[in-house]
Amino acid sequence: MEAGRTAGTCPVIVGPTAVGKTALITQLAQEFPVEIISLDSRQVYHGLRIGTAQPTAAELAICPHHLIDFLPPEDTYDAARYRADFCRVYGEITARGGRPVVVGGAGLYLTAIRDGFFDLGDGGRPLAEVRAELDNLGDDEIRRRLQASDPAAWHRIHGNDRYRSQRALEIGLVAGRPMSELAAAQKPDPALGLDFPVFVLERPVAELDARIAARTSAMLAGGWIEETRALMTKHDPDCPGLGSLGYREIVAHLCGSLAPAQVEELIVRVTRQYAKRQRTWFRKVEGRMRGAPESPALAEAILQIMP
Repeated sequence: MEAGRTAGTCPVIVGPTAVGKTALITQLAQEFPVEIISLDSRQVYHGLRIGTAQPTAAELAICPHHLIDFLPPEDTYDAARYRADFCRVYGEITARGGRPVVVGGAGLYLTAIRDGFFDLGDGGRPLAEVRAELDNLGDDEIRRRLQASDPAAWHRIHGNDRYRSQRALEIGLVAGRPMSELAAAQKPDPALGLDFPVFVLERPVAELDARIAARTSAMLAGGWIEETRALMTKHDPDCPGLGSLGYREIVAHLCGSLAPAQVEELIVRVTRQYAKRQRTWFRKVEGRMRGAPESPALAEAILQIMP
């Protein structure tokens, strides 16, 4: 449990990429001194401004955003680090009278602050040893081992989701028990003892797909390829930051393995696939309310619980 544990309410606004959070955030900022704590695993990287849709100068002028644009692209970031950073930033915001609101689409990070982490005990193997072994396995072998050791996790995690599949295997091997068994026994341990009411932003799939296509086109027209080319002069193309969705496709293009005509089409396709996984994740989240970002009822419900 974190030191200085307190109680209170911290609203959380989640939804798939490109669902449209800006209008809702702007409305909240007109009513309260809102400060956004980003719930995004890629906006953390410094310099990845266009492709991760980091807030613009105009949006930052409306309300401050935290946990964005601070991590070198060479670094890795995980849910445990996010929880620690969240606790620090939440304390800083409330100390100066601000109203923290968590906004983003990283389901794992939401779990980290809402539920905490599994107690892995000492019944298995060291994490470093397990991770080194699994890193050398192909995707098919990871899925095969997960199916054999934790069928429930295998069914729940999408077959193309290497990260979550490997993470489930890692947890099981380190704990000496399947991750699904640990999850069933886990007791919630919310960060700072806070209540995290979740509001899920939704749109019809066809509408969201169109927004993803339009946003991708606008990002490319706005200099996304040029931004990536500049980043590649300072950072290894294989670094974690440049492995982010969209950036990896542009890196492939700049390295000559993806034709220019294929770049936009591929980014749109992988972004839609990512949005589908996010929708699946948030469908299972217990939310206080669901609706379109422009919904007056949704905004009113959030305003009513602002601390």
